[in-house]
Amino acid sequence: MLLANPFVTLAAGFIAVVATTTLTPLRAAPETAVTPVAFDKVRPGEGFWASRIKVCHEVTIPYCFKQCEKSGRIDNFAIAAGLKQGTHLGAPYNDSDVYKIIEGTVYSLQSHPDPTLEPYLDGVIATVTAAQQSDGYLFTYYTPDNSDQRFKHISPGPKHELYCMGHFIEAAVAHFNSTGKRTLLDAAVRLADHIDSIFGPGKRNNVPHHPELESALIKLHQVTHQPRYLELARFFIDQRGHTDARPSVTFYGQDHLPLRQQSEIVGHAVRAMYNCVNLTALYQETGDPQLLAAARRLWESATQRKLYVTGGIGALGRGESFGNDYQLPNASAYSETCAAIGLVFFAHRMWQIQPDAEYIDVLERALYNAVLDGVSLAGTEFFYPNKLLTAGEGGWGAVRRSWYDCACCPSNICRFIPAVPGYLYGQHGDDIYINSFMAGTATINTGHQTVSITQQTAYPWDGSVIITVAPVVAVEFTLRVRIPGWARNHPSPGDLYRYADTAPNEPVRLQVNGQDASLDLEHGYAVLKRTWHPGDVIQLSLPMPVRRVLAHDKVLADVGRVAIERGPIVYCVESPDNGGNVLDITLDDAVVLHAEPRKDLLGGVTVVTGTLTDGRKLIAIPYYAHANRGRGEMNVWLARSEAAARRTAAGPFPEDWESWGPLKASHVYPPDQLAALTDGKIPTGPDDRGVPCFTWLYHVGVPEWVQQTFPHPTTVSAVAVYWLDEAATAGPCRVPKSWRVLYRNGEKWQPVENATPCGTDSGTFNQTTFNPVTTTAIRVEAALQDDFSAGIFEWSVTTGKTTHDNSNKANESH
Repeated sequence: MLLANPFVTLAAGFIAVVATTTLTPLRAAPETAVTPVAFDKVRPGEGFWASRIKVCHEVTIPYCFKQCEKSGRIDNFAIAAGLKQGTHLGAPYNDSDVYKIIEGTVYSLQSHPDPTLEPYLDGVIATVTAAQQSDGYLFTYYTPDNSDQRFKHISPGPKHELYCMGHFIEAAVAHFNSTGKRTLLDAAVRLADHIDSIFGPGKRNNVPHHPELESALIKLHQVTHQPRYLELARFFIDQRGHTDARPSVTFYGQDHLPLRQQSEIVGHAVRAMYNCVNLTALYQETGDPQLLAAARRLWESATQRKLYVTGGIGALGRGESFGNDYQLPNASAYSETCAAIGLVFFAHRMWQIQPDAEYIDVLERALYNAVLDGVSLAGTEFFYPNKLLTAGEGGWGAVRRSWYDCACCPSNICRFIPAVPGYLYGQHGDDIYINSFMAGTATINTGHQTVSITQQTAYPWDGSVIITVAPVVAVEFTLRVRIPGWARNHPSPGDLYRYADTAPNEPVRLQVNGQDASLDLEHGYAVLKRTWHPGDVIQLSLPMPVRRVLAHDKVLADVGRVAIERGPIVYCVESPDNGGNVLDITLDDAVVLHAEPRKDLLGGVTVVTGTLTDGRKLIAIPYYAHANRGRGEMNVWLARSEAAARRTAAGPFPEDWESWGPLKASHVYPPDQLAALTDGKIPTGPDDRGVPCFTWLYHVGVPEWVQQTFPHPTTVSAVAVYWLDEAATAGPCRVPKSWRVLYRNGEKWQPVENATPCGTDSGTFNQTTFNPVTTTAIRVEAALQDDFSAGIFEWSVTTGKTTHDNSNKANESH
C-alpha cells in the first residue's frame, strides 16, 4: 500500500540545495555480466506457465481494466483532460494502477495478439495522454484548478506524484520497446523534462517518497540516450539519506542513511525492494563499487534473516514493513504481494551483475509461492498480504478480495505475469544461462549466431527436463544450466532455513546425447562447454522428494515446527482437504510423506499426503493455491509435537518476535537487544555506545513501548530509566518528549496513579514512583521526538512497596 509515512510529522516544504555527494563518472557502457533474454523471445509451451499467462491475458487484465472504469480511475484522466465533468475519485496515487495495467497489457499482447484488447488499450492511452498538461506535468489529482499544489506534498503526507510519474514512464518505455510507437514515449519525455526542470542540483532536493521514479528514468535514458535522465535518477538516489535541508522520509522510505552506507533492510518492504532495484540499476550504468557493496549487504539482510519460507518479505502490518532479524510471525505475516514482486526484480538485477544461482533460487522461491499466491486461480481475486496461518477468520490475508481501494497488488500482477518468461534465460558473449524450467522455446542471439533452445518438462511438478539445442550450424559455446538450491540441499541463502532430513539418496543427473555429463558446478550452474550441433539433447533429472524444512532457532514463531516443500513449491494444509480443522495437526517426524498428482484438484496440482500418528489422513496443497475454495483454516508451519499443536490451535497468535520472553517491545532495532535493558551495565555517559543498548531506531514521532511480564501477579511501586541521548554526537537518538508508566489490569493497559514526574535528564537514571499496583506486566510508554528516535541503556522495576533509590539497586527487580 502507498501509505503516507506514519512515523514522521515534519513540516512540509523544500529547500533548494546542490547535491552533496561525490558522483562517480558515467561509464561508456553498462556494467553487467549477463543480459536477460527478453520475454518476447521465449514462447511458453503447454503447461504450468502457459495456462497462468493465458488466464492473465484473458481474465485478469480485462477484469482490472473494468475495475479501473468502475472506480473512476480512467475517468480521472478524462476529467483532468477536460473531456468529462467531475472531480477526482479515489486515492491520489490511483493513476499508477492504470499505468501498470497498461504495461502488463503491452507485454501480454506480445504473446497473445488480441483484436479486442489492442484497440481498447489504444483508447485508454489516448485518454491518458490527453490529461498531460502543456508543460509536461501529468498527475490527475492536481489539474489546472489546483495546480498550485504541485509537488508540495512529497513528504510528509505524500500524494505520490513522483511515484505515479515513474510508473507512467515505465509503461511508456515498455510500449515503445514492444510496438515502436512513440505515443506514450513522447509524453514520457515531456514529463521527464518537466521533472528535470524542478528537481536536481541547484533546484529542489526532495527525494521520491516511494522510490520508483529512479529506475524508470534510467530505463528512459536507455531508450532515448539522453544523459540528463540518468543524471536526474542518480541525483535522487544520491540525495536519499541526506536530510539536513529537507523533510525526511526516515527509515520507512530508506531515507535514514545515505544508500552507500546502508546495511540492514528496514522500513516499508515494497519501497525497500524498489530502492534496491534503483541501486543495482545505477550500478549497471556507473560501475560504482559502493552501490554494489550496499546492494549485496541489503540482499544478505533481506534473504538471510528476514525472508519467509514462501519467499515473502515484510513481516509487519504496521508500516507494511520489515521487522527485526528473524521476526517472521505467521498468523500476522504481512508479506505483501508487491513486496515479493519487488524481491524478484531485485534478485534478477543482482543476477545480471553477478550470475550466481543464489539469486535465482530466491527469485524462484518468491515466484512460485509468495507471488502466485497473490492472484486466484480464476484470475479475479487477490491477496494483498499473504499470511502463513489463518484460523478461518475473514480479513486481509485470510480471504481473497475482488479489488482494493489501494490496488497496487492486482495491477502489479497484471504487469508481472506476462513477463515471467523473461526470467528463464540469459546470455553473455557465447555463454547461455538456463535459469529455470518451462515448457517452450527460446530464441537467443549469441556472439556468433542464433540458437534455439526448446524445453520439454512438467516443471514444477516433475524434475525431468529435456533441453534440445539447435544452433543454425555447429558452433562452440557454453551452456550454463542452473541446479536449483533445493536440489543441492540448500533451500535458502545463509542458514535461515535447512532441510530436516539428509540429502536425498537419488542424485541430480545430467546427460548430453545420452552420455553422463560432469556436475562440477560454478556458482550453482552446471557448465557444458562443447561444440553444439543442431538437435543435441540435454537431459536433466532433478529428484523431487518431499522435504521437511526447519527454520533457524531464532525464528521463534517456527520453533518446534516444520514446513513441507517439494521442488520449488512450498505446501500448506487447508480445511477443505483435512476435515475442517488443520491448526491442531501434528506432523510427527516419523510420518512418511508422499507426492500424489491430482489433475482434478485446483487446476491440476501435485499434493503431499501421509497418515498421521492419530490415524488422520494428511493432504497438503501448494501454498499458492490456498483460499480458492472459500474461508477456512490454513497453516504452513506444522507442529512436530502435540504440545506445539495445542498452542497453535488455541491461539491467539503472537506478533511479537520475543513473545515468549519476559521483556517485550513495540519495536527492537537489531543489533540492539531487549536483553540490554536488564544486563546491569551502566554507561559512563548519555551516549556511551560501548555499553549494550536497546533502541527503537528508526521510528520517530510516535509512541513506543517496552514492558516486563511477570510469571505471577507482582506488586510494583517504581520504575527508573537511563535514556540514550546522542545529541552531543549528532546521532539519531534523543531523550523522548515524555514518558509514562502503565500496568496491565485484566485485558487493559492503564496508567499508574499519583506518579512523580517522569524525567528526561541525560546521563542519569530518571525515576518515577507511584501508588503500588499488583499486575502481571508493567510498561514504559515513550512519546518520541518528531525528528529523532530513542533508546534505553538500562531500566529497573522496583517490586514491593519500597521507594526507589537510584543509589541502591539492591531493591530493584529485573
